[in-house]
Amino acid sequence: MYIVCLDLESILIPEIWLSVAKKKKIKELELTTRDLPDYEALMKRRLKILQAHNIKLRDIQKIIKKIEPLNGALSFLNWLRKRCPVIILSDTFIEFGNI
Repeated sequence: MYIVCLDLESILIPEIWLSVAKKKKIKELELTTRDLPDYEALMKRRLKILQAHNIKLRDIQKIIKKIEPLNGALSFLNWLRKRCPVIILSDTFIEFGNI
């Protein structure tokens, strides 16, 4: 049996932080692990930026609620699920999913 693991962001939905950066017009939030591979340093930087702009978790959750799946993502996921178990992973805050 095979199991497929997919990263949520950039595979099924747009990058959350890029969506937040665009909505809040904060260029500094556009950085991802492609730009700054040290995840802990990246997240600390993001938290400082959020604090500096007085952005709260509920503000980010409102943006996330409006994020639509990428074109073809749902049909791809449905196709894949018929063939094997699928696990969706994310390296973002668990609180983002509690909306």
